[in-house]
Amino acid sequence: MSSRVRGAAAIATAALLLTVPPADAQRLRVGVSVEHSSLDPHFHSTGPNAQIARHLYDPLVGQDAQQRLVPGLALSWTMVEPTRWLLKLRQDVRFHDGKPFEAEDAVVSLRRALAGVEGSPGGYSTYLRAIASTRAVDATTLEIVTAGPHPTLPWDLTAIAMVPRAMLAAKADAFNSGMAAIGTGPFRLVSWQKGEMLELGRNSAWWGDAVPWQRVSVRPIPREAARVAALMADDVDLIDAVPSTALADLRRRSDIALAEAVTSRVLFIGLDSARDQSPFVTDADGRPLTPNPLKDRRVRRAISLAVDRDALVRQIMEGAAVPAAQLLPTTYAGTSQRLKPDRFDPEAARRLLAEAGHAGGFTMVLHGPNGRYLNDDKVTIALAGMLQRIGIRTQVASLPASVFKSRANKREFSAFMDGWATETGDTGLALRALLATADPATGWGGYNRTGYSNPAFDAALAKALVIGDDTARGQALARTMEIAMEDGGMLPLYFQQAIWATRARVRYEARADEYTLAHSARPAEGGAR
Repeated sequence: MSSRVRGAAAIATAALLLTVPPADAQRLRVGVSVEHSSLDPHFHSTGPNAQIARHLYDPLVGQDAQQRLVPGLALSWTMVEPTRWLLKLRQDVRFHDGKPFEAEDAVVSLRRALAGVEGSPGGYSTYLRAIASTRAVDATTLEIVTAGPHPTLPWDLTAIAMVPRAMLAAKADAFNSGMAAIGTGPFRLVSWQKGEMLELGRNSAWWGDAVPWQRVSVRPIPREAARVAALMADDVDLIDAVPSTALADLRRRSDIALAEAVTSRVLFIGLDSARDQSPFVTDADGRPLTPNPLKDRRVRRAISLAVDRDALVRQIMEGAAVPAAQLLPTTYAGTSQRLKPDRFDPEAARRLLAEAGHAGGFTMVLHGPNGRYLNDDKVTIALAGMLQRIGIRTQVASLPASVFKSRANKREFSAFMDGWATETGDTGLALRALLATADPATGWGGYNRTGYSNPAFDAALAKALVIGDDTARGQALARTMEIAMEDGGMLPLYFQQAIWATRARVRYEARADEYTLAHSARPAEGGAR
């Protein structure tokens, strides 16, 4: 049976099994690939959690679909001194329970996010470590003082949801039950059955643009075939993470519309460049290698040259990606125009391995998530094959996404394929989170899962982040990016393209942050159910 026939059979079967509420004129039915884990907006910093939080809560500073800063609950933000900011807040904004949103609520929200929520596997404190104090000057004026100059504070604030002051000590369970899930966002929580359905109701008092949907149903549909089947059967109106294998068929259908955007999500290879002996790197006989070859820049460079990024994009991703040379696309401030994706050059890679004393290669396990990113397991397998060709005997270990992330956070891997989306669109945040030397006191290196440490990079980053002029800071960050990329601090593979599909009666505004937001969907002109 051909792969196309097998795929069609799987989709047909899934369509018969999937049931959702029927369509009506003011209801939007959404099928998402990954379910959120919490309704507490400060509990765990993940894309699915942030995506759902955007429905219930608002940040002080917002972002448009291209991740440009726009007013949120704050109408303006002004750096009145190098370490002092004043934010003017919207008047007459109310929480879902009718209580007014005021500066004191912002103070409490920032304090709660910085302190962290009990039991959190990874919260939002990394965005707020620069803050020394916050104060409500009056009901609509917020003062933020930073420990040192921090001109990128507005980008950090885009990640932090505002909650009522009464929720300072609320546990995550109180949000998940609905008792504490009170925001100012475009939708109110109706119900959440974990693994089944999230139901939202329109907040008619929202301060933003009018929302066309009275009710929104969000259903997790992790299987690609089932997600596409639900759309084709008109059981949902909108799906995210459209599999590349379905694109050709969907493009031919007049009753389906697609929305596409190159995102800030970079897929990359991380390499343990810190430990003298790495747990999953051995010689041909299975004995641990000392010193760890991944500490050698020539070996990291060889691995990068062994990767055919064009082939990954063309054959595995079927065009739904763009080869990457750094942490963000060059459309973002602070990126380097000079960096280009490494060329595929296995001969040069073998020479570098020989120069590093590994002409016979070595054995390595490449870990990766299964089901977190588009075609992630296929990409990991393809990478292993490419490394085999230069003499690095590579075994693949694909893990469920939750298991993979937990182990990666503990730095249990020698080599891994992973993804990162810069939620705030701030290049400085990506650099300090992923590549700075880990320091719990400052929050730097909070997502550095390789142990990478380069004093020259750290010094350049520290200088760049305090430059007040946006243009000069962008140029300094670009030079800092070049230091880390040329050192092989991490090996970017490609930027993932986000693809949404809707019934033709609905139009979706594609977003660079990959978020699937009900308020980014609109009825198509003349569209009817």
